[in-house]
Amino acid sequence: MLVLQNIVQALDIIYNPSVTNEARIKAQEYCDSIKDHLSSPIYGRYLAHIENNQSLILRHFGLHLLENAIKFKWNDRIYNNDDKQQIKQAIIELVERGTLDILTEQSFIKEKVAKLFAEIAKKEWPSRWNDMDKLLHRLYSESPTRQEIVLFICRYLAEEMEVRDSLQCVFVSSNILRIQYPDGLKKENRREDSGNVIIMFGDDPNNEGWLIRWTRSLEQIVGEWQYQKQLINPNPQLILIQEKLAIAILNTLAATLDWILTKSIVESNTVFILCNCLLIDCHGIRMEAIECLAKIFLRNFQTAEDRAIVFQPLFEGECMDLLYNAYIKIQPVGKEVLLENDEYTYLKGFAETITALGVRHICFKNISVMPKQFPKYLELIYIISKHPSNVITSISLEFWQAAMKNNFISRIIKEQESVLIMLLELLAERLSILFRPSEFNESPTSFYMDLDFDSDNDCRIFGQALRSPKIIEIIKSLSVLRPIEVFRWIVNRIQITFNMRPNVESLDINGVVKLDSGFYIKFDAEMILMESIVIGLGRLIKNLDYNDINSEDREQIISGMNNLLQMFLEIKYEDVLMIHRYLTALEAFEGILQIDSRLLLQVLQKIFTFVTFCPPGHNISANPLLPLPIKRLRFGAVTTLIKFGVAMPDILINIYSDINSYINGIIDKDKHLVTGREKSCLLEFLLSIVYFSNISLEQKKPLFDSIVNPVINNFQKKTAIKSFQRFLDNTGFSSLAKMVNETKQKANVYNLAFEEERISKSKRTITWFLTTILNWLKRTTDYSSKEGNNTIVTEASKLWQQYIPSILNITLDLIRVLHQVWNVETWREFPVELHSIISFSNEDKAKIIGVPQKSTPIDSQRSFDEIIDLLRKWLSSTRIDCYYVLGRLPLLGSNFYTALPNVNELVAQSLFENVEWINNIHWKYLLNILNYHYYH
Repeated sequence: MLVLQNIVQALDIIYNPSVTNEARIKAQEYCDSIKDHLSSPIYGRYLAHIENNQSLILRHFGLHLLENAIKFKWNDRIYNNDDKQQIKQAIIELVERGTLDILTEQSFIKEKVAKLFAEIAKKEWPSRWNDMDKLLHRLYSESPTRQEIVLFICRYLAEEMEVRDSLQCVFVSSNILRIQYPDGLKKENRREDSGNVIIMFGDDPNNEGWLIRWTRSLEQIVGEWQYQKQLINPNPQLILIQEKLAIAILNTLAATLDWILTKSIVESNTVFILCNCLLIDCHGIRMEAIECLAKIFLRNFQTAEDRAIVFQPLFEGECMDLLYNAYIKIQPVGKEVLLENDEYTYLKGFAETITALGVRHICFKNISVMPKQFPKYLELIYIISKHPSNVITSISLEFWQAAMKNNFISRIIKEQESVLIMLLELLAERLSILFRPSEFNESPTSFYMDLDFDSDNDCRIFGQALRSPKIIEIIKSLSVLRPIEVFRWIVNRIQITFNMRPNVESLDINGVVKLDSGFYIKFDAEMILMESIVIGLGRLIKNLDYNDINSEDREQIISGMNNLLQMFLEIKYEDVLMIHRYLTALEAFEGILQIDSRLLLQVLQKIFTFVTFCPPGHNISANPLLPLPIKRLRFGAVTTLIKFGVAMPDILINIYSDINSYINGIIDKDKHLVTGREKSCLLEFLLSIVYFSNISLEQKKPLFDSIVNPVINNFQKKTAIKSFQRFLDNTGFSSLAKMVNETKQKANVYNLAFEEERISKSKRTITWFLTTILNWLKRTTDYSSKEGNNTIVTEASKLWQQYIPSILNITLDLIRVLHQVWNVETWREFPVELHSIISFSNEDKAKIIGVPQKSTPIDSQRSFDEIIDLLRKWLSSTRIDCYYVLGRLPLLGSNFYTALPNVNELVAQSLFENVEWINNIHWKYLLNILNYHYYH
């Protein structure tokens, strides 16, 4: 008794907030030492048993002592067989009569007692504890209190994989075991302590098994719960007991259903009983029931027979109706019922479970017969998909994705035109509510956005991921199932979109539509819908081997697409953001233009109007700064042209002379219609047409030369890098040094107008040349060979042969002088105020840590520090561009290695001439970029 008194005192000290830390540490050390006593299980049993009226803290510590003995000392020969039997009997006593009743006892006490019993069972059963199952059966029948603890025990055992084979023999009925193992007994060999124990044992050949016992109890308890709820004066204590038992049974089932023999699931009528539980007005019961169904729906069945018999109640019986009614119960159709907290959590679990059923057990690979209840399932998954929550919809769309990829299921959906159009309507509506509009909005979707996301940015990221690829890919797949009907549907719908115009509330202070306005979100959604269908149908009609479209329908679609495109070309928008969105939509017609190019010239003319789009009265030469939306529109237009050039070169080559003449007209420097970057992209458009077309190399060469030769020649004439000193003069070093030496006013704004224009022009020329050549090399070496024209591209690479020496010499000269800038000897003649130029630029730092660096705005006058930073940044970007150009040249093949005599030595000399001054940032880019391209 003295030890027990000391334990009580020690625990009082540990949990007394007013004692010193030193006293608490000593008390904890004493309690820890008790665990090593041989009599610790005796102390544990005394403290834990309810008959001794100990506090919860003492009872829990007593259970902890027992746990320590069972888990860590059982197999260490500390206890002999008699000791183990005493410990086991102590645990049995705790289970039988050592706890308070079901409503009074604390959950953590009940859970711990059950876990201790399960720990003993793992070590002793079945080889040394043959009557354990009978004991549990007896306890299960005694009272709700014992019934609950037995359920906890079974759950813990079911979660242990090492005893599952043995559990099959008591969880499953003897009848199913005889069917499953007709050859006789099965022996357990995995467990080291089993002694090759027979696990299919027992003296009851008619054992019904625990699974039947649980499901029967569940059905009975739920029925009693419903009866009590209907009474005028129900018994609240009885209702609470029934809820606890029902939830405990469901928890135990959840731990069992993903591994127990499938035939036992059928025998116990588990699926039907679980579906009925979803109709109960008790969140806890519904939540655990849907988890149990999820365990079944997520199972991989070894045979088609297993799958068929388990899901027979769903696909052939009334369970699908029960699932449908369960959804309607919590989310009535036609009523705006907003769910929060537990109910919304349940609904997400319900959606995941129903989706898993469809993805894994309807859209499985070898399905050949439509389930009888498949129309009901479609109805259910459809109304789930219509739920205002984007998260719920995202879950359900996984089924539609799987259905579109399954030939059998997609054919069934194809046969139901109304379902297909309804689904398109649903997806169209979803596209319009993926994002939160800037205007105040109290829609159900916004309500669920607040529940699901911590910020608008999280919501936006989720919406973008849901839109592409899920929604867009489903729309594309749907469009090919019934192409004529879908095309008619979109034409009727999109005409309304073409006439949409923004209201005042949708505009920003500059009169431009806001990206997050409700108007633009809706407009963008309709454009995405049209693009997805146009792209889907384009793929269909391009595939001549497609069996599901005849030549008549194909011609009808082509004609209709041309009419739609003609209608689209006649649309005119004033708003620059809507124009940009319009431009993006034009790209969707690329597929149809490759098949029927009658409208291609009109499309190009339309795009060219966007290339030179300017605000009224704006002059590029006087002010190269364009408003950002217009800048994006113009660049979007030239990149669209490049995409067309790569996608349909053989069509565009037929009108190349017209395209070339027009482009040469707008890039004329005297007209000031385009910027340098846009000029580079327009030339890339021409180069793409020539390079990827199917004309002969002899025909390509003069066209290719007319694009590339002037660029290289002009650069060599204007910016020949004849010496390091000339490089310093042309890039601003010398002017800055002169200014510092004369003024010694570091922070003042000063005027170098007469020099700055020349210097800026020189740097722009170098930058433009490098980025232009680099983009052209990327375009011609990165082009995918998916279209089967790899031979054409390989042959076309010979076009670069005569230009490799010039590009290589220019690049190596630049690398040489750039590296020399970091030579310490160079800086002895420069003022110390300029030495910061060779420190890390903000751009370098940003790239190292992976953060985007904002560009510095152009201003007519700059401070000294700003000019230093710009020069530092220019050196950094130019150096990296040179490395990239040098890294791209070997991808042109053997032509690179024969371009100049001793090319390897020349490259090495230029790269490492100032090797002692190359810092870590040089080495990083040099090794990463050059090694990648030289060895891949």
